[in-house]
Amino acid sequence: MAARELLKQMLGMVTLTGAAWCAVLYARVLGTLPLVLIWGAFSGVMALGLWRHARRRRRVWLHAYLKAESGWVTRLRGGLLMGLWQAVLALCLSAFLLVLLVRNSQPWLWTALLLTGLLLPLCTHLIARQLRGQVQAVYVPELALQFAGAGLAMALWGAVVWHALGESYPDFRQASLDQAVWYAVSSQHARSDALRLLLELGAAADGLSQWLAQHLMPAPAHSVWQTLGWTLLLARDALFVWSYLLLCRGALVLWSRTPPARMTVEEVADVHP
Repeated sequence: MAARELLKQMLGMVTLTGAAWCAVLYARVLGTLPLVLIWGAFSGVMALGLWRHARRRRRVWLHAYLKAESGWVTRLRGGLLMGLWQAVLALCLSAFLLVLLVRNSQPWLWTALLLTGLLLPLCTHLIARQLRGQVQAVYVPELALQFAGAGLAMALWGAVVWHALGESYPDFRQASLDQAVWYAVSSQHARSDALRLLLELGAAADGLSQWLAQHLMPAPAHSVWQTLGWTLLLARDALFVWSYLLLCRGALVLWSRTPPARMTVEEVADVHP
């Protein structure tokens, strides 16, 4: 049964990556309404993962500080406000993720995203096997997913940054800031005005960072400090990786065959000796 569940989750990751690739492939020729629907679907999946993680984190906090019979456990376990915050966060992060994917459609990136998605349930399963017997059963899936997600996020972020440092960029050393930003923005196009605006904003941010990097730190390979400066300017890649992992977490929750676990009386007693 565990092998079947793992296979189901890995196939789900392939489906998720395929859906994202199709959305990105046709995003520039779609109207605003279809794009809003795609954005809403991805936001819903991401919000599901954020909500599950927030509820679990809140439950750990409550059972660590409050007595099991306290009425505050029920009142503070998470409700409408928590759900709204996770929904707003999911809307912002999914928009950022989709726009960045539209602007970066290199085959190596999609290969890395697919491998990350496939490895997430596999690594989670392997880590969960090691945690059983050491961690309370109700927290094993969430903790294993956190460890797997953190490790894969670091690996994916390292790959993205390494590729970015070795990539060739336009030479803005003789250009003004206005010229650099205009050059970056002018290459963006889309049928939807809203998407084109987002693409232009993203391109403007990239043009600004590249201009700053080339004027303040001309060559990323001459010293450790210059390399560090370029890495800091590429911190948006960390947000990109985090957003993608959150999307994958939501997909795993969506395809999970078991509902979110609840603490039994015995487990609560273990938390409150």
